[in-house]
Amino acid sequence: MKKLTILTIATFLLAYLSQSAGVFAAETPAAKAPAASSSMDKMWGESVGPQGIEKSARVALFRDGNYGMFIHWGLFSSLGGQWHDQTFYGIGEWIKRQMKISEADYMALAKDFNPTNFDARGIARLAKESGMKWIIITAKHHEGFAMFQSANPFNIVDASPFHRDPMKELAAACREQGLGFGFYYSHNQDWTAPGGTGGPKTNVDGTPATFEQYFREKCFPQVKEICTQYGPLNYIWFDTPGDMPENLVKELAAYVRQAQPGALLCSRVGYGMGDYASKGDMEVPPRNADGLWESCDTINDSWSYAWYDQNWKDSREILHRLVSTVARGGTYLLNIGPDGLGHVPEGATNSLLKAGAWIKRYPQVIYTAGASPWGHALAWGDATTQSNKLNLVVFNWPQDGRLFLPGLQTKIISAGVISGGKLSRVKWVAHGTWMELQVPPAPADHPASVIQVTLSAAPVADQTLGVYPNIASTLLVEFAEVSKAEKNQLNWMEKFGEWKQMTQAGNWENGGSAIWTVDVAEPGHYQVDLNHKGEGRLVWRIETDEGFKLQNQQNSATVYHTYPFGLLPFAKAGKHTLTVSLVAGDRAKASLSAVHISPME
Repeated sequence: MKKLTILTIATFLLAYLSQSAGVFAAETPAAKAPAASSSMDKMWGESVGPQGIEKSARVALFRDGNYGMFIHWGLFSSLGGQWHDQTFYGIGEWIKRQMKISEADYMALAKDFNPTNFDARGIARLAKESGMKWIIITAKHHEGFAMFQSANPFNIVDASPFHRDPMKELAAACREQGLGFGFYYSHNQDWTAPGGTGGPKTNVDGTPATFEQYFREKCFPQVKEICTQYGPLNYIWFDTPGDMPENLVKELAAYVRQAQPGALLCSRVGYGMGDYASKGDMEVPPRNADGLWESCDTINDSWSYAWYDQNWKDSREILHRLVSTVARGGTYLLNIGPDGLGHVPEGATNSLLKAGAWIKRYPQVIYTAGASPWGHALAWGDATTQSNKLNLVVFNWPQDGRLFLPGLQTKIISAGVISGGKLSRVKWVAHGTWMELQVPPAPADHPASVIQVTLSAAPVADQTLGVYPNIASTLLVEFAEVSKAEKNQLNWMEKFGEWKQMTQAGNWENGGSAIWTVDVAEPGHYQVDLNHKGEGRLVWRIETDEGFKLQNQQNSATVYHTYPFGLLPFAKAGKHTLTVSLVAGDRAKASLSAVHISPME
């Protein structure tokens, strides 16, 4: 298998990176120009410092709470994605940069920034009722405007008619609600401060501005301010270190550890100085990951408020991504973007509260919960753990009343569906290496039901991907052994800053293949579909270890699409191999992302 590489297919981003060394688009460590990937990986990827702190009291909130609120709010919120009569269809906090608004015009916006609807107590209550355990808010984003009182005059108290410090109000409100609190601070990029990355290259008097000057005159003093004016903090969330000098990053980190010994630093501080890893924006990994890590996501497409963006995640999607993150061993940080008046959009509030009501019914699924023993999602949903208990979170309820657990190796003591706070016992039966729970034909709750399984010891499971007799399965290329083809993680933007991730097999050589090992619960015929893209007509072949072969020619598209392929029989239950190969077509442009297997009715 060729070496795993990280690619981006957003060509304009490559051009942008080449023009702005050290500036990363859309707060994303995952998006790097391939030529610079090795040096950038050393700086931030998911690099963290010395480990062994997982059991310390300092990380208890992060480790056990597993769910926090992120808030992107700043001067950009007053624009809402629109400059004059032109809309910027991308993450709203980047509007100054992407719309090329001058420093003078942008800074003048502060004169009219008056978020009179800002309600710190209301936001803290929303976070708590949504099931979140802390809030992290943008004290200063890349735009350079401080949302707190600062000696630097470009701040909300001194430069706007609001004349209040909303960070003080929110810090106090979080303490009242028993929530943790922390700040986001853009330590490298500052688009309005002379010397800041992306900012003016000269001072007002025409003399050259340096990064050292920015660091000494604005960045470091403001970090001191947020570390000394708001009480004990749980997090300092630095972002996009780029090519910031290592000695300055270390100086910042050392100061935070001295001034706020209880605060955690995420890996985006740079140079391995973080306490936990922050994944790429909007990334929920498909397999379990070790150590302390976080997935930061947003409730719609933009991080900050944008007038046109009504693509709110509903409660089902929020819970699915939250549970998936916890099940992979991580913590979920979900962002909202208040508008220019400080109001949280109704679409965000409704979804958060509905998800929070579900969490209140099943807190054990999220809080102090451990990762799934299967190491990946299951066809019907996912699982988290509590000591010797499994929390099965079923989003796709089996209508025939048969819920299958592949490869569970620990003895079951009891199992039951939770409904109305009560446990309704269910029976189970073994089918080889699979366990079948005999559940009611209708789900007990929406958008997901929870089944509690008590085991004789901590759960252990074979992590082989399952083929289920009553529900469709997806085999991601992430879990395949790929030979004579390149297995790459792709990161791209649907709009500017709205990131997507996937793993694919491309650049096929003659004889190239992707091979999955699967565990089939019951023999039978299964419909197979391929998700691929390419140019022209492609001939794919699918083979099993039992000697059965499917081969056909299909048209392809330049975007990923799922194509029906044929019926594939498995004569026996148990473990099998399934091999997909590209027989003919444009091998350089063909790529495969997944195989879908569905039982025949």
